[in-house]
Amino acid sequence: MSKFKFLYLIFGIALLVFIFNKVDFNSFLNELNKLRFSFFAILIIYFVGFILDSYSWQLCIENLVKTKLKLHQIFKIRIIGEAFNYIFFQVGGEPVKAFLLKNNYGIKYKSSIGSLILAKTIILFALIIFCFVGLVSIFYTNKFGDNFEKASLIGFVLFTTLISLFFIVQRYKLTSKFHNIFKNKLSKKFNNFFKHLQETEHKIADFYKKTKKDFFKILFLNLSNWFFGALELYAIFYLLNEKITFLEAVAIETLVQLVRAMLFFIPSNLGTQEGVFVLAVNVLKDSTPLGLAVAIIRRLREVIWISIGLILGFNQKIDFKEIKKKL
Repeated sequence: MSKFKFLYLIFGIALLVFIFNKVDFNSFLNELNKLRFSFFAILIIYFVGFILDSYSWQLCIENLVKTKLKLHQIFKIRIIGEAFNYIFFQVGGEPVKAFLLKNNYGIKYKSSIGSLILAKTIILFALIIFCFVGLVSIFYTNKFGDNFEKASLIGFVLFTTLISLFFIVQRYKLTSKFHNIFKNKLSKKFNNFFKHLQETEHKIADFYKKTKKDFFKILFLNLSNWFFGALELYAIFYLLNEKITFLEAVAIETLVQLVRAMLFFIPSNLGTQEGVFVLAVNVLKDSTPLGLAVAIIRRLREVIWISIGLILGFNQKIDFKEIKKKL
């Protein structure tokens, strides 16, 4: 783990400890106790989200790599990759996914990485649409106050700008154009790096240009997945005997996802995710214990599925030395 990631992790843990110190612990436990066996319903909703995301990645692989894999194969790789992304900060989950595609199905690293970049870009595009709906919900419900409204608007504009720039670079092959201008001034190592990157960039650009039907299909799947997240949040409140509207659930989920996106450098968004839940739910329902309970339920369902991913991953003989060489 790098020095900065370690510091960010310490910051997240400190923030989480601070939140627990500010919340009445007995009231928090009482909120959690309301859920009991209903927690399995939350796990099922999260499972459906995993399926939708896996199917969208499957379509990306089929378009870029021209290889057909079964959904359960993609699901297994995705859950293992997410587990390692969650636990081992020094090696991200995306390179692990690429390694598993190569090791199990003979798909080259650069092709795997290309499918992951494409999938991630469309996921973020879907998140922009979802957050726009959430932003409208925040203003429409008129329950979150001026500070939340201003912060969410600024966060949305920044996030949308960054993702749009990322898309423009891919769509118009700007990396390739940059390399063509400066290749005579770059070292052999950098030229080889850009050469591999160009191949991936051309495949992604061709996908955007030639397969619009699949693009919108993948976009719809990912957008559905984001709304499943709001549905999960709505279900958590319902099972805790707290009523909110679906629009309010979308609004809270938007705030959470914007914070997660803008503070991506905090490992697993530890502390920051819990913080925004506590603040948003306290504004909406005037209860910090409820906000923390919702946050911890969200965290627990992540931990359970991540644990399954780790168990599956330990049987895969993942070569981290090889992965690091490819980074």
